[in-house]
Amino acid sequence: MFKSIYLIGLVSVLFSSLAFAGDINAAFESIKNTGANFDPDGTVCEELERVRLARIYPADKYFISGDIEYSTGGMTIGELDTVVIDRSTGKVVLLGEVKCWKNMDDALMKAKSQMMRFFWNLQKNPAKMSFNSYDGVQYSAAQFPLDTPVYTVGPQGAVAKGFTYEFDLTLKETHQLRMMLLKCQQNNDCPRPQD
Repeated sequence: MFKSIYLIGLVSVLFSSLAFAGDINAAFESIKNTGANFDPDGTVCEELERVRLARIYPADKYFISGDIEYSTGGMTIGELDTVVIDRSTGKVVLLGEVKCWKNMDDALMKAKSQMMRFFWNLQKNPAKMSFNSYDGVQYSAAQFPLDTPVYTVGPQGAVAKGFTYEFDLTLKETHQLRMMLLKCQQNNDCPRPQD
């Protein structure tokens, strides 16, 4: 069941190209029109990751989503940061956890823990699992095979700490990018999140 968590090297080929070559302005341009709520710290990195995945997984064959909360009837017990779904089968082909934290060791431990909790619940309580997503798409446990490959993403330097992939932006640069996006939305130069 948890084998896929430790076999993330199988998908490492997907993560060999740099997304923005350290260019904050290019990163800004790529996500400024998403209308995402950039107030939470992690949103910037999650949106950057969706842009990167969209370059690998063509939209006519795959659907890329994220921020999917799940529960087993009651309170939310977890959230999936990035999800890639094969449009022809409706099955999830890749799950990712994005952590842009200062302490990368803690971030990696948290990401692995979140994935283990998800797969544990998926195996033990599939009939009770319910999903709630920001994009309004309805998900079911049947879409998530127990052997779905998973990966982790962090800021520059994350791979040396055990992450599968790292952005070519430092943590400081992702914080600067977040401030640029918040200012852009505040000035009504970028779409604001829907209430």
